[in-house]
Amino acid sequence: MTRIRIAAAALVAVAGIALPAWAAPVPADPVQRCRDLLPMLGKATEEAPTVGQVTPVGDTGCRYTDLQLSLSRYQGWKVGALTLDRIDFERFYTDRAPLTLSLRAEGIRFFAPALPAANAYQMKLVQKPLEITFDYDYDRAADVLTIRDATFRGETIGHLTVTAAIQGIKLDTLAADSMPDTEFVAGLSLRSLTVEFDNQGMFESIALLPLLMALPDGETDPEGAVAAAKAQGMAALVVLTGAGVPEASVSAIGRFIQSMPQPRGPFRLSVAPQPPLAAAEVAAMESGGAAKLMELVKRLNLTASY
Repeated sequence: MTRIRIAAAALVAVAGIALPAWAAPVPADPVQRCRDLLPMLGKATEEAPTVGQVTPVGDTGCRYTDLQLSLSRYQGWKVGALTLDRIDFERFYTDRAPLTLSLRAEGIRFFAPALPAANAYQMKLVQKPLEITFDYDYDRAADVLTIRDATFRGETIGHLTVTAAIQGIKLDTLAADSMPDTEFVAGLSLRSLTVEFDNQGMFESIALLPLLMALPDGETDPEGAVAAAKAQGMAALVVLTGAGVPEASVSAIGRFIQSMPQPRGPFRLSVAPQPPLAAAEVAAMESGGAAKLMELVKRLNLTASY
């Protein structure tokens, strides 16, 4: 099982929390309430998920141990413990998107149901467990979704953590099973974004191959393609300097680019646009030319360290 498949499956586990379309009374039994959340975890899988134990956590949480989900005969994953908290069960049962959620998936390991026993045993010994945490809440009055923590980490690959504040999402009016359209996305505005990346192998094992597929000559001359991309990135730093980004931050981004494709140590980038940056502005940036790009960068209040 490659790291790419591992990451993809882990992301599916989080993205799979798309609530089914139904409306029913909320059961009084807290265990049953938690069991009713299981179908949403299996929407992208071939078989219904199995679980070892279901335990209510207070009035708004559920904990599942020994979860097993199969995407196909050749791809599935096991989760040692999944804890969901700050759940509004009434919204769930009336097919409305949750306004708050806290998720922690620990001990994520991947397996293939059809794999021979010897290979499955080897995989069990070789794999290092992954962990995903995700925490958000929505302020109706301000129409702001705050992602307080979105982290993907592993013992041997490091971690990637994202926090953000997004305005205009109108989460309280969305159906849980609705898919955003272009008009919806165009109405969003970014208030803040922070990315913390401590790479200990994550970039090489997960992001590098897709990046090479996207780069010119990336499949036939990967080293040359990476070198060319780094040169372009370094040349683009002049935009940051011209937009008044602090010299220390520009230097940190330059060091990070130069360290590719095997950066080590924590990299942190933060933006707090004033006023908030609308998605429609970003979409129109290409036709606006260099002057428009410089104007947008000046608004970002960008800082970085490495």
